[in-house]
Amino acid sequence: MKQILTFLTLFMCLNFLNAQEKRKIISGKMVLDSLPIVNVHIINQHTKIGTISNDNGIFKIPVRLGDTLFFSHLQYQDKVIIITDKTIVNQKINISLEEKTVVLKEMVLEKQRSIFYQDPEITNYSGPVVNAKKLNLPYANTFAKKDKSIVSFSSGAAISLDNLIGALNGSHRREKQMKEMALEDSELEKIRKHFTDDFFITDLKIKKLYINQFLNDCIDKNIIRIFKRDNKLDVIKLLIKESRLFPHRIMEEDIYLTNH
Repeated sequence: MKQILTFLTLFMCLNFLNAQEKRKIISGKMVLDSLPIVNVHIINQHTKIGTISNDNGIFKIPVRLGDTLFFSHLQYQDKVIIITDKTIVNQKINISLEEKTVVLKEMVLEKQRSIFYQDPEITNYSGPVVNAKKLNLPYANTFAKKDKSIVSFSSGAAISLDNLIGALNGSHRREKQMKEMALEDSELEKIRKHFTDDFFITDLKIKKLYINQFLNDCIDKNIIRIFKRDNKLDVIKLLIKESRLFPHRIMEEDIYLTNH
């Protein structure tokens, strides 16, 4: 009889431990003011199992009582919750995130001062005069010839014939276009550096080879002007919207990690 009681006690303990170890899959929704949040990274810190919220803010992940879930997103503040009995019973959970805020340091702007104000001794220099002739440099006594390509008018204005011809044949227009393209390229490089390649690859699913092409496609959507306004949230919204229409995206894969 004593052996039977011992066996039953051991059997119940094993069942209890097995029930504690077994995890249930719960579903959740990420929201901001009742609006769904896409691409939130959710990780169970006890099992290292993770997932990402879909376009409707929905996610699923296996948990058990006492597990800790960590939520992170580029635009929102990180959040940590602990799984309770209520969560296990309902098998549902709604998580609300808050937007990140950036506090800028106070800056004091002052009028720019000349170098002579900073170091008055510069204007009082009384040392020897140094020039090309003193240093015996070649062509020290050579003077530049008058540029006859500059035409003066009776009004006092002057114009370069090379500039005039260039304007007539369109070279100035091409030069202006090249400068504008170089400026756009510089601004796009700033945008890529600010958000990092990881954001374009992981969050927007853009292949690394096509990140620059994707940013060039966004020029018509005024991405440079929006970025210069320092409104990073609007830039992110624009990038997410345009990425869904971009043809060179990374194929959707099962990003739900399994614990081996």
